[in-house]
Amino acid sequence: MQTRISAATLSTPEGREANDILRRCVHCGFCNATCPTYGLTGNELEGPRGRIYLVKALMEGEEATGKSLAHLDHCLGCRACETTCPSGVQFHRLADIGREILHERGIRPAWDRWRRRVLARFFDSSLWLRGAVAVGRSLRAFLPSRLARLLPASRHTAWPRLAAGSREVLLQEGCVQPVLAPEINTAAARVLARRGIGCRQASGCCGALAYHLDDPDRAHRQIRSNIDAWFPLLSQSDGLVITASGCAAFVADYPALCRGDARYEERARALAERVVDLSELLEPMVQAPSADERQQPTLALHVPCTLKHAVGGEQRLRALLANSGLRVAETADDGQCCGSAGAYSILHPKTSTALRRRKLDQFMTGSPDQIVTANIGCRQHLAAGSDIPVRHWIELWDELESTRGVPPG
Repeated sequence: MQTRISAATLSTPEGREANDILRRCVHCGFCNATCPTYGLTGNELEGPRGRIYLVKALMEGEEATGKSLAHLDHCLGCRACETTCPSGVQFHRLADIGREILHERGIRPAWDRWRRRVLARFFDSSLWLRGAVAVGRSLRAFLPSRLARLLPASRHTAWPRLAAGSREVLLQEGCVQPVLAPEINTAAARVLARRGIGCRQASGCCGALAYHLDDPDRAHRQIRSNIDAWFPLLSQSDGLVITASGCAAFVADYPALCRGDARYEERARALAERVVDLSELLEPMVQAPSADERQQPTLALHVPCTLKHAVGGEQRLRALLANSGLRVAETADDGQCCGSAGAYSILHPKTSTALRRRKLDQFMTGSPDQIVTANIGCRQHLAAGSDIPVRHWIELWDELESTRGVPPG
C-alpha cells in the first residue's frame, strides 16, 4: 500500500510504526473473512481492510470524523485478521495508533469520554468494584440465577506457602479477576505449589482496560507503575505468570507502548519476554483416571482470541487437556470472538450479545456439561448467557489433581 504521510509524522515512533504496517497491506481482503463485525454487517468499513483505509487517511492528514471513530470503536480487537493476513499486518497496533490520533484531536463527544472514564475506573479500581460485588452478594437470593453465578462465593482465598529455597514465579493478580474470580489464581498457586513452585503476588492492573477505553494517559501510568514494581522482582523469579490471556497479550505489547521512552522501553521489552503462559509450566497428568473419574463432565474448550491470536498458546492448551484424560468435546466452534473484548459487551451490547449467542450455540453441538476458558473476561461474559457452568481451565485442573492425589513436585 502506498502512503503519503508527512515528514513530521514520520519523525515520530508512532508515525514510523504505522507507516511500516500500512505498507505491508496488499488489499487482498482475506482479513474480512475472519472479522466478526464484518461477518455481522457486511460493511467494508466494519472490516479490517476498511479500517486500515480509515487510519491511513488519518495518518495522511485528512479530517478526523465521528464516522472514523465509530468504526474503530466497533472493532473487537480480536486479532483474527492478523492470523489470517498473508502479509503480517499488525492491525491491532494500527488501530491503537488510529484511536490515539482521534483521542488527541478530541473527536469523541464529552458524554462518551465521561462514561468510558467511569467504566475504566470502576473496573480497574478494586474499591469500586469490590463495593458493587459486596452489594450483589448480599442480594444474591433475589438475583437471576445467571447473574448470581457471576458473583464469587468469597472475597479472598489464601495462596499456599512454600519453604525457603523453592522455585518462584510472579503471579499477576490483575484488577477484575481477584474481585470476581479470586479462585482462579488460588487454583493456579495450588497447582504450581504441587510442583515446588511458589508464587509471589504481582499486583496492579495491566492497563488494558483504560487503554481500550480511550484513556491512554491513565494506561501509560499503569504500565510504568507495573514495570517499576515488577521488573526488579524478575531477577529472583522464573518469570511472570498471567492467568488471564487478555492481560498477557497486553503486557506483550508493553515494548510497543513504551517505544521512544528512554526510561521504560528496554525494561518493557525485558519484562514482556519473561511472561510465561501457565500451561508451559505443566505436564499432562500421567496417572490413569479411576472408574469413577471416567464419569467426569464433558468439556467445551473456549480458546480466547488473545490466546489464539496474540499469546499463541492454543495448541499447547488443547494438547495439555486432551493428554490428561479430560473429555474435551468436538463442537462446531468457528474460532471467532465470543463478544467479550473487555468493556466491549457494555459499550456495544447488541453486537456482543449476538456473538455470544452464536458461540454458545456452537458449543452446545458437543453436548458439554461445562465450558472452560483461559480469560476472566470471556469467562464472565459467556457465563452471563450460559445455562451450564463456565470456568477457567486451571480451576478444573486443580480439582482433578486433588482428586487424583497428585503429590507435591
